[in-house]
Amino acid sequence: MEVDRISMLPDEVLYHILSFLPTQIAASTSVLSKRWKPLWLSVPALFFDDRSYLLNDKPYLYFTKFIYATILTRDVPIRTFRLQCEDSHFNFSVSELNIWVNAAIKRGLENLYIRLPRNQLSWSSCIFSCKTLVVLELVGLEDLDVISFAHLPSLKTLHLIDVAFIERQDLVSFADLPSLKTLDVKDAHFPGRQYLVDLLAGCPNLEYMHLWVIYYDVGCIPCYKNFKSLSKLVRADIHAIGFDIFVESPEFDKYLDDIPLFPNLTHAELMLGFDMSWDLVLAILKHCPMLQNVVLDMQTHYAYYKEPVWISPCCVPECLSSQLRTCDIINSEVKESELHFAKYIMQNSRVLRTMTIWTRGLSELNVDKIELLKELFLCPRSSTICELSFI
Repeated sequence: MEVDRISMLPDEVLYHILSFLPTQIAASTSVLSKRWKPLWLSVPALFFDDRSYLLNDKPYLYFTKFIYATILTRDVPIRTFRLQCEDSHFNFSVSELNIWVNAAIKRGLENLYIRLPRNQLSWSSCIFSCKTLVVLELVGLEDLDVISFAHLPSLKTLHLIDVAFIERQDLVSFADLPSLKTLDVKDAHFPGRQYLVDLLAGCPNLEYMHLWVIYYDVGCIPCYKNFKSLSKLVRADIHAIGFDIFVESPEFDKYLDDIPLFPNLTHAELMLGFDMSWDLVLAILKHCPMLQNVVLDMQTHYAYYKEPVWISPCCVPECLSSQLRTCDIINSEVKESELHFAKYIMQNSRVLRTMTIWTRGLSELNVDKIELLKELFLCPRSSTICELSFI
């Protein structure tokens, strides 16, 4: 007779195993034996996924009733609450969602994940003032209270994907996220540029920042006086067509000087889209003295967009003199200005190891562009170990 070794494991180990399962499946283990019957009731993580009901053609009401029964009858801590809905016709309300989340908050909630079909629910919640929350992921929600009003003293990781925030005239925009290390914002809509600036200003210990396609209502150019530095930031990925915090204006140079300092940033990936200008790229390099790796994505729509003009700068950013190791230009169309920038990097980067040009197809380049690449290949290099590659 085989020994049931799994059932012999300590309760804490079994709780951990069950925490990875949707709660409905975890509950089904109660029929295995008397040993298993009470275990799922003490698992500190709840995971509600409507797909198990949809696949079995069960009424959606059964799904919401199960959530109520599980949360409201539980007297143990709830460290993780995960709600994932695939059905765009889910029939629970904002008030019901708030009941569930608030019940979890009262039981010491640390990790909250809510993923809904896009634009299906407007949500206003007290979650942005939860003192115990460590990880927050919101996907597909709209009409949220603006995150720049948040007071989340323990939050370390924040993911905002396919979300839209509403303006709050009754509150002063001031984010307080002192413990935040990772910020991931994708396909998000803010009511104004300043709200995004205020959000970043409230993250003094941010280490990783990923901003991808951010939209906001038209408004004045943001003021950076709220903060001058993200001193802990190590990596920044900004892939954001429409991320026009820096705009063309008669005082454009002034706003370039107001870019915050990133004294410890070592890795940056930039796709500036329609805001692309070499002045902006050089200003970013100037404000990143420890930058070691830079990736510049040239993905734009040149049919509607004028190629940025290259003007040789009069000074060399500090990172080029002593730090920059790798430089990648991807989605290159082998424009003249792109190659001028590559020359400038190779001629001034003393410790550069690799310069890589990622084209959209070497075989499709015409004779003139091939000549430009040959000219770049013959360009003198400040670093004796620099390797130039075309891919």
